Amino acid sequence: MRWKERVPDGVLRRAVALLALGGAAAAAEPPAGPLWLAVGRPGLIEAVEPLAAKRQADGFQVIVSDRPLDEALAGIPELRVPPAILRKDPLTGAVKPFRLRRPVFLLLVGDDEPGKEDAAWSLPAKRRALFRWRAELAETYASDALWGDLDGDLVPEIPVGRLPVRTREDAARAVGKLLAYEARPATEADLRLVVWAGAPRMEPSSGPVDITAATALVNAIQGSIPGWIRPWLLTGDVRLPFCGWPEDQPARFARELRAGAVLGTILGHAGPDRFSAMTHAGTEIGLGTDEARAAFAEGPPASPLLILASDAGNFARPIPGLAETLFSLPGGPVAVIAATTTVHPLPGYYAGIAALEAVGRREPRLGALWLRAQRDALKANSFLVESFLRDIDGKLASDGAVARLKRDGMLMYALLGDPATRLRFPAPLEASAARTLDGWTWKAARPEGAETLVVGLRAVDPRFPPVAGGTDAAGARALFDRANATFDFDPLPAPAPGAPWEGLSAKGGWLRLAASGPGGVWATALKLE
Repeated sequence: MRWKERVPDGVLRRAVALLALGGAAAAAEPPAGPLWLAVGRPGLIEAVEPLAAKRQADGFQVIVSDRPLDEALAGIPELRVPPAILRKDPLTGAVKPFRLRRPVFLLLVGDDEPGKEDAAWSLPAKRRALFRWRAELAETYASDALWGDLDGDLVPEIPVGRLPVRTREDAARAVGKLLAYEARPATEADLRLVVWAGAPRMEPSSGPVDITAATALVNAIQGSIPGWIRPWLLTGDVRLPFCGWPEDQPARFARELRAGAVLGTILGHAGPDRFSAMTHAGTEIGLGTDEARAAFAEGPPASPLLILASDAGNFARPIPGLAETLFSLPGGPVAVIAATTTVHPLPGYYAGIAALEAVGRREPRLGALWLRAQRDALKANSFLVESFLRDIDGKLASDGAVARLKRDGMLMYALLGDPATRLRFPAPLEASAARTLDGWTWKAARPEGAETLVVGLRAVDPRFPPVAGGTDAAGARALFDRANATFDFDPLPAPAPGAPWEGLSAKGGWLRLAASGPGGVWATALKLE
């Protein structure tokens, strides 16, 4: 018995014909570009046809299937792991690594709610037992990432995303939002990273441990991002100048995320429906589903958002949580990555740093960037960090506890949105600098399609303004603006029209060169020291 993948008319250059599951695959053509596989229930999957056409135009081979998810995956010959790879060497215990011949992106179209498996929209995630370092934690969690683990080693080979929708109309709105985001070209305004870091709350009241952790976090963010990125920081500790006036925080963050960024990041404490940044004058400050609906009610779509906090990504419930609500709103993030259960601070820290470092590699697709970051986080080790964070949320008794925490930390994050979403990274700009008696001379090659060059300089280690006790609202706002202004690139003279792209900087620091024109945006940073 033969079967053919169901595909929208005109989407595929060729249909993908396969023999029945378990049989030999039909003769396959050589891979042509990355593979984009969308799987969903009939009545929902039809809505992805415009997105499938866009992905084909991007150079992907596209397959759209309404078959059961495990059958759809098993029916792609190159996703089948050879049996020999699943057998360990009896002497060394080594397992031959399984490597895909080309990138693959998997998009699930449907929702998940325990007890509703017969619903027309049901497309359940896999479930995995949670390593419970505290007895009150949930026993299991939903994991879409496990669908990307092709060889059973609990390390996904392919990025997985989900449109958590229950009607064709909701699916069409999600697709329209994705297409609208990718239709707008990148600009210089997108060369930013927007970060909202809540108070650590590692002790009953704000004390030396919390301020040390908050300061270390700011330094880690600053030290992990590429020099061409302009960070924007908001923190939940009034002892740092990046706090501002607490009541302003939700609106400030929403405004900055919508203004443009490569990526937005929220980190701290959360539940399924709300991120909690801090407490001020007896009032909890944060971002919940109600505030999100008000802040992101209208488009255009905002930049992708990574939420490094517990439970905010739990889509397997009757009521949409924070991540799902943000993703569903017209002006909300085009994609949201968030955890479906409780996150331990240690793997959360490793994942955050790895994600910031992955930004510097300019991986163009969100799912590939996040998968690379997660794999790097799994391998990360720091004696200092682990000494500080290992037992911060309850004592870990097992010697293998850290490895189990990191494994869960990789599998518990859900990507709501298309994993093939194109990030607004600038293209690399070829440039060089040389030290002279007068400072540093620099020059850059003009890319085809570039018209203007913006030159700026900022300190490698900026000095932040001190916080004065008892600051009122006006003072806190002014201090916040001064603190974030330390990340600005002070303008330097730009080349005249038609002149060679070269110049002089009398001072050291990060020299950012950002070019733009009809051909796109290019950027690089040279460390002058």
